[in-house]
Amino acid sequence: MKDEDIKIIQLYNDAPKVLMEVLNGLGERELDLSRGEGKWTIREIVHHIVECDLNYFQINRYALANTGEKYIFNEFDADVWNQTMNHSQRAIKNEVQLFSILRGYISYLCEVIPDSLDRILVHQNGKATVRDALNHDINHSYHHIEQIKETRRVHNIQEI
Repeated sequence: MKDEDIKIIQLYNDAPKVLMEVLNGLGERELDLSRGEGKWTIREIVHHIVECDLNYFQINRYALANTGEKYIFNEFDADVWNQTMNHSQRAIKNEVQLFSILRGYISYLCEVIPDSLDRILVHQNGKATVRDALNHDINHSYHHIEQIKETRRVHNIQEI
């Protein structure tokens, strides 16, 4: 495996640890803080990260197992899911654990399946390699982790 691919897998797999670090020391009250009016709370952001990763998990597994085959996935409205899945009221413990398991499993598959990052997913909007998908997933999770850090800064909550 190429060094750059090893780095991609590591960065992908490290996201749950980085998320746990940025959540460290936050109580229930702080989880309900947002960066500003109309923005999601930290709690809602965590749920969103995991909701998306559940979709990405299946997409990545499909590409690894059925490279080149077409996969149809449903688009979803994150704001609707935020409301209907009751993100503002739910605990985040299970989500953080699930995020770690999902990322660990896909990372493991990428390490043991030959040419894993070159496998292809064909979908209704085109096609992508697993490498492309992992980079997308990395960018998505770290983007939202930065939003949590921003929320902490806005409310003067130091990271531990």
